[in-house]
Amino acid sequence: MNYLKLIRFQNLVAMALIQYLLRYSLLIPAYGKTNVLGDVQFALLVFSMILIAAGGYVINDYFDIRVDTENQNEDVIIGRSVKRRVALILHLFLTFTGLLLGFYIAYKVHYLILGFIMAIGAYMLWDYSLRLKRLLFVGNFIAAKLGAIFVLSLAAFEILPKYDHQASRHILIILCIYATFAFICSLMHEIIKDLRTVEGDKKFKIRTLPTVWGLTKTKEFVKWLSVLTAFMVVTVSIYEFKTQIPALAYALVFLIIPLFLLNVWIYQAQKAQDYERISKLNKFIIFAGIVSLCFFVNQ
Repeated sequence: MNYLKLIRFQNLVAMALIQYLLRYSLLIPAYGKTNVLGDVQFALLVFSMILIAAGGYVINDYFDIRVDTENQNEDVIIGRSVKRRVALILHLFLTFTGLLLGFYIAYKVHYLILGFIMAIGAYMLWDYSLRLKRLLFVGNFIAAKLGAIFVLSLAAFEILPKYDHQASRHILIILCIYATFAFICSLMHEIIKDLRTVEGDKKFKIRTLPTVWGLTKTKEFVKWLSVLTAFMVVTVSIYEFKTQIPALAYALVFLIIPLFLLNVWIYQAQKAQDYERISKLNKFIIFAGIVSLCFFVNQ
């Protein structure tokens, strides 16, 4: 059984990567290693978040079997190589293990509210898969919001108790910028996915932006989201790295140009394969945005 496809292994790795880059590029340089969560505690909290996210992917696939099959999604393995009952058990195991681990570590480090945030996130993932994703734009918004919350959560609970520290306000601003970036890119990802699966969604009467607005208006919306993202990248790059040529060049080559290319491809897209290519480009943009945190080290 290929469980890597089931839980979208690459996405989970990216989730862990951004947490560690935030830790080593922003938090530790600002506060010192002795004033942040210990290595083991931090690793376990990240692992608990990964388990909850993986459980969310499983239950999403569980509820989407018929639509994904209609859309000829090659990643569908529930109902094929993995029985539906096994998938449901896997979801429960991943989610509850993640929650128990998260609550335990949150209690040990006196961040108990973080455990409740994880529980709310797990419930939202279930409700999103079961009901919310079928509501016009609500599902897209919730999925994007969860991406932003994931970026904010651990780092915010390191920063807020130290808000009087001189570096905290600047770090919090940077954190909010990256959370906004994650929100917009996740929103684009969800809409591009809806563009790819529009025929199957129409058949099962699922209300998405492409089925309600039509392809042209939906593509236009994605265009303005990418323009907004590019404007944000340009603004932050110039403000934070005025004379640092490597950082400015990185932003141009790996973020701004790919965003422009995404705009071109989205208008040219006709087939499901075209949207798959655009989705991969958007994932590359997200990954490049995550890696850009390296430029904040010792800034």
